[in-house]
Amino acid sequence: MQPNLLLGNAVSLGAACFTFASSWSRDRKLIYLFQAGQCLLAGVANIFFCSLSGVTTFALCTLRNVLLAYDRLTKPLCWFLVLLVSLLGIASNNRGLIGLLPVVTTAVYSVACLYVRRIRAVKLNIFVNLALWAVYDFFIMDFVACAVDSASAALALLSLFRGTPPGQEHVPT
Repeated sequence: MQPNLLLGNAVSLGAACFTFASSWSRDRKLIYLFQAGQCLLAGVANIFFCSLSGVTTFALCTLRNVLLAYDRLTKPLCWFLVLLVSLLGIASNNRGLIGLLPVVTTAVYSVACLYVRRIRAVKLNIFVNLALWAVYDFFIMDFVACAVDSASAALALLSLFRGTPPGQEHVPT
């Protein structure tokens, strides 16, 4: 395996810890803060996988998730980030159709974050997001992230059925 693939997968292992924590957490703020940490490390990993659209997308995802955690993501700001992800992701894409997958996945996830308020809907959004990222990870040979995103998607789906603590059925608006 090439050194860049090994380094990228090593960094992805660090990001994996944040992915698992996000998938299992019951607290909305922690879910998004864990995702911010994961996105930051995944962006670094994408440097080693030579995926510029991945780097760009993950950088903007980090910002989006921090804003979500602190209830600072307004609709206009979200739409601006979706536009920015779309424009910068397409402009920086050096991986063909696979390079567009992070752009589309992030845009869909970001818009859903504006409208989902129940913890179960948040978990479902995370599940869909992780499943799509797993496909991307496979094609760029980020095997650690592929395994983790697949397992985390399954974990998020499982956590949908374990119940929501009283008082946390709805996410504050």
